[in-house]
Amino acid sequence: MKKLITVPAIVICSLFSCKKESGNILDTPVIDSSHISITNISPSISNLKFYLNDKRVSLPDSPVIYGKTVFATYIRNQTTYFPDTVSLPYINISPGYQKLAFGSFDNNNIVAILNNNFEVKNNYSLFLTDTIIHGKVTSVLLKDNLLPNDTSKSQIRFINLSPDSPPMDIWAYPDAGYTGYKLFSDCGYLPNDFNSFMNSESFTYVDPGPYYFEATVANTSNVLLGGYLFISPGTIITIYSKGYLSGIGMSRLDVGVIQYEP
Repeated sequence: MKKLITVPAIVICSLFSCKKESGNILDTPVIDSSHISITNISPSISNLKFYLNDKRVSLPDSPVIYGKTVFATYIRNQTTYFPDTVSLPYINISPGYQKLAFGSFDNNNIVAILNNNFEVKNNYSLFLTDTIIHGKVTSVLLKDNLLPNDTSKSQIRFINLSPDSPPMDIWAYPDAGYTGYKLFSDCGYLPNDFNSFMNSESFTYVDPGPYYFEATVANTSNVLLGGYLFISPGTIITIYSKGYLSGIGMSRLDVGVIQYEP
């Protein structure tokens, strides 16, 4: 029997734990900039430092540890009498052709390099994941294609970034009940599955509220992961798998959740 875990609506809950990540810098959102979210889900290299065009850039909460999404704190309404702050999983990056690199925090070894033309005002999500061979890192860059903002709905996507897992189906059970539906189908490991990569750049509308989610081996009833998530109205959420199906300890198959603000 499923047991509902009741949590406050403002808390971001992963399928197995609740953790609010926060940054430690204040900045002003740059409207004409590009924005990139960086998440390290490579258990082989858990401490990463960031280089932009071969220059070291200090990120909030460096080094970027395994399972960490970089959050930055921004000032909003700066010109008003009552400015406020918001913690977002994006950092500003200048539009145009940019070289991104990541190195081990313990030495000068570069473990991942990405070159990309970033379009003005667009949002991107970068995930660093292992290949099937431990100790190797690959980068996955998604252009975040959001749906029109609807405060009565929420937006969600699922990304399979577990290198040795089979394709997955994702089942959603509204109100954490027993009647559910298949939300996403045949989600393969992104670096090796072009269709899954393209599908992962877009989000899907869902009704807000408590859910029980299950990840099954595609086209079977074999459950790989399951857990509860409360989705607040108007929020934008990425759920991703990480680790190895054959892993143990920290590198075992697990999930992470990133919440974005419209």
